[in-house]
Amino acid sequence: MSNVTDNNPLVSIIMNCRNGQEYLREAIDSIFAQSYINWEIIFWDNDSTDESPAIARSYGEKLRYFKSGQPLSLGKARNMALAEARGRYIAFLDCDDKWLVNKLDVQVDLLGKNQEFDFVYSNYYRQIASKANKLVLTLKGKQPEGDVFGQFLINYPAGLLTVMLRREAIKRMNAEFDEYLELSEEFDFFMRILLRSKALYINQPLAVYRIHPNMSSRKLIERHPFEMQYIFDKLKKLDTSIQEKYSSEFKYYQAKLGYWFAKAEMEKHGQKAARGELEDFKFVDFKFFSLYVLTYLPVFLWRWLHRYK
Repeated sequence: MSNVTDNNPLVSIIMNCRNGQEYLREAIDSIFAQSYINWEIIFWDNDSTDESPAIARSYGEKLRYFKSGQPLSLGKARNMALAEARGRYIAFLDCDDKWLVNKLDVQVDLLGKNQEFDFVYSNYYRQIASKANKLVLTLKGKQPEGDVFGQFLINYPAGLLTVMLRREAIKRMNAEFDEYLELSEEFDFFMRILLRSKALYINQPLAVYRIHPNMSSRKLIERHPFEMQYIFDKLKKLDTSIQEKYSSEFKYYQAKLGYWFAKAEMEKHGQKAARGELEDFKFVDFKFFSLYVLTYLPVFLWRWLHRYK
């Protein structure tokens, strides 16, 4: 591996895995196919019981393999991996996703030329596992850049697999992944960094996010509103002036919390409970009013409309 230099900095790629054998080779191969070559993989095996360890260890010394003695929360497992990183820049790839060949090259170049920015993210494709040949672009139009904290409270566009950030920014904020979190740990982690860091956006897809039945975000979906409420309460306490500075953005985030709790109730066929969650937010804008009205419809119509919009 080449030395860290100003023109060729080392990138540490965090890969967390628990029983991810199905797509793991494709994910790792997409790293080895990168046009930028000065990187290391920090592979954190979260006590897998399938063939993931054997697959990971077959790739040689550029993949540094570590294993938990027992299953850990995703937040804690990400911290354990991050503690082993040696690179100037940090990137993330989970074992069911993959990168396009120029992902690292484009982002290293951009951060090198823009020293006042600590965080870069990009557009990406979504791919449903059962429709492997169909790629759908995720983000439409220009996304926020610069001081994005407030805008990200309203609409968060940064996919974990597209992010690269300076390790120095993590140290500056003394940031760690929250070990309580299983679904939203990267949102919490990145938002704390972005409170004091600027972001760049690349309006081209650099990665592919795979959607499949075994992904954690589906199996643990009931945790989502509770984790986002927990993060909301944390963010408000980060700085004494934060609630005043971002008051309208926090109000909108709170309305989104109402929607997330309503969505969970609708999944349990609790239309009345869902309306109660949205009651205080139905006049925030037309979208929230529409969601409130939809709770009067049968659940199958709610689901059908969500699938298409």
